[in-house]
Amino acid sequence: METPNGLIAATGNLGKILRIGSQPGSTGWFESPVHDAGTVARWGRLFWRGDATGVAFRTRTGNSIRPDATWSDWSAPITDLAHSNVTSPNARYVQWRAEMSAPAGNLDSVTIAYLPQNTPPVVRSVNVTSQAASGAKTPAQPASTSASYSITVTDSGESSSSVGTQSQTVSRAGGSQIQISWQADDPDGDRLIYNVYFRGEDEREWKLLRANLAENSYLLDGDVFADGRYFFKVTASDRPSNPVEYAHEAELVSAPVLVDNTPPLVTAGPPRRSGSGVEFEVDAEDRGSILRRCEYSVDAGPWSPVEAADGVTDSSRERFNIRIPNLSPGEHLVVIRVYDVTGNAGLAKVVVR
Repeated sequence: METPNGLIAATGNLGKILRIGSQPGSTGWFESPVHDAGTVARWGRLFWRGDATGVAFRTRTGNSIRPDATWSDWSAPITDLAHSNVTSPNARYVQWRAEMSAPAGNLDSVTIAYLPQNTPPVVRSVNVTSQAASGAKTPAQPASTSASYSITVTDSGESSSSVGTQSQTVSRAGGSQIQISWQADDPDGDRLIYNVYFRGEDEREWKLLRANLAENSYLLDGDVFADGRYFFKVTASDRPSNPVEYAHEAELVSAPVLVDNTPPLVTAGPPRRSGSGVEFEVDAEDRGSILRRCEYSVDAGPWSPVEAADGVTDSSRERFNIRIPNLSPGEHLVVIRVYDVTGNAGLAKVVVR
């Protein structure tokens, strides 16, 4: 509605009555929409294009999407492009305000430079396996035994295992290799590089295996480790995508890994004839891991399984009572083979006459 004193306008939500005079006001202001930097950001300079005569800029920042009492106060005015650094605190959200006094120029655009805070990478899991030198996977046990033991450690500290064993086992058959693989990512999409370390169970310091890897796996000769339990650590760094002072690093340590290349020691007692058959005892011991399977063969025939004398083959030292019925008269060769949990086999023979 037009009146002698100017134009009267009404607004809703919130309801207001405004009077628009016929002459320009002496001051005015404009507030920009709130800008979301995506994460806590470090602010640079405020730039503008156009004529900023009579215009002063202020900024404020906060970590809620709507300005509230947690936001900073409006900053000191910025009027000179040569001294236009934003002094508001680092935060996720920013808003600028242009305060105009007559006569004011015309602004085309306003820009605030910022650098989002670098988010650290995350190493999700570390897994250690054994494989043949040709690249084929090597099972931790013979195919006829129960499922191989495997543990994958994750960044949550949880682990999964086929049979609940406390450590992953890695056998080192002739020509085998150990593969360390991992999963990692970066919330900012930064490029990552990795370092791989190892430490024996009774050692204090980490030893560097390989630095600055761009791949997510590392393959090495299995013979570089003596028998024992080892830990492997993978560190991920986002420094290829960030200045050194702002780069972050994350790490994850594997579950204990049992490396065992020593076969069980198998000792057979003297055979005893019992009617048409033969009996003898076999003692087996492994210094690196527990025993898992015993079997025997007569005159290079098929293998026959034997369980431990106590009913379960589950210790590093076991006794096996072998009874072979209906053995024909004459000389016979009996070969006993005992496996440990990592697939190493120890042999012994008995000659029956």
